[in-house]
Amino acid sequence: IEALKLARAAGSTRAVNMVMVGAASRFLPLDEPALEKAIAESFGHKGQDVIDMNLAAFHAGRAAAQA
Repeated sequence: IEALKLARAAGSTRAVNMVMVGAASRFLPLDEPALEKAIAESFGHKGQDVIDMNLAAFHAGRAAAQA
């Protein structure tokens, strides 16, 4: 998975870890909505733009892991 490239496309190279969380989430016994909620709660204090960027990185990682 080209995590750095996907993170950059999501809005920040700092989101590389979230890309990898998304990729790994396909192999975890947690459903996608629960993970999305946890991401929103974790980054909520930083504002909606940061939440959206992290969710985009998460989804990019999930998609890359499926391909």
